[in-house]
Amino acid sequence: MPTAVFIVGAIFSFLVGITVGSFLNVCIYRLPADESIVQPPSHCPRCNTRLRPADLVPLLSYLALRGKCRYCHTRISPRYFIIEFITGLLFTATWWSLAMRYPERFAASTGVLLLMAAWAFVGAMLVTFMIDLDTTYVIEPVTWVGMGAGLLFELLRAGSLRDIHTTIGGLTIPYLPMAIPGMVIGFLVFILMDLFGRLIFRKPGMGLGDAFIGAAIGAMLGPGLGLLAFGIAIMLGAVIGVLLMIAGNLQPSPAPGKADSTSDGPLRETGEEEEPQGRYMPFGPFLTASAVLVALAPGWFALHALHAWHWWLSLAS
Repeated sequence: MPTAVFIVGAIFSFLVGITVGSFLNVCIYRLPADESIVQPPSHCPRCNTRLRPADLVPLLSYLALRGKCRYCHTRISPRYFIIEFITGLLFTATWWSLAMRYPERFAASTGVLLLMAAWAFVGAMLVTFMIDLDTTYVIEPVTWVGMGAGLLFELLRAGSLRDIHTTIGGLTIPYLPMAIPGMVIGFLVFILMDLFGRLIFRKPGMGLGDAFIGAAIGAMLGPGLGLLAFGIAIMLGAVIGVLLMIAGNLQPSPAPGKADSTSDGPLRETGEEEEPQGRYMPFGPFLTASAVLVALAPGWFALHALHAWHWWLSLAS
């Protein structure tokens, strides 16, 4: 693929990303409060004035207004700008990764659909990351978007029904997408971890929300890379958790159904089981971040994981 096409695609992806990032901000704010993401239209939460198109231009409106509402001059959280910018970067990185791995697909219409499926997964993971970080809850329908995106991505990547199969050991099952066992394994891993926590520590180990995140990751990455993402998340969580505990910066988890004064909106009443009280750090953000990281560079991770495995076998022998 010519360099000019890469550059044009990257610019287009960034513009799409910051636009989608503006919508993701709405999802992150409204979904935990159980509000519609469609109605009412965008408005200032302080003065309730409906925002005009000039107030909603991604990135530029924030800079032009100097981070304040045009009408009541209330300060706007810089997080809105940051999420738009990060979404633009992630969409650009996704385009770059797919264009490098499947250059022939982007000569056909399936390349655009492949890219859109990957963008949907990245967007779902980003929304899940922020909501879980704010509230320690997972909005399950958002993870369903990730599952659907992962399944669609595999079907589009295969190109034909003959190329769709699942290999388990020496057994090949035709017409079974790897996303299906990936979802099942990703879900069961966290269910088993939760049961293990209840058995050993007499308290919940993992929330059901983490299992839904695991299913979405398994659908997109498959069982192998999905388990790799889980391992990376566990290592990141352990290292950062220890550092935060040493610094004394872990905050207590909010009580279910009550507003958190530090978040952008109230928490939603859910049927999810109450998290253990005390000083708590949600695991979901590490899961979603690791999944996006592995999804953007699966070949790199697979190659180095294989080298590490061969190195371990040489030591063991």
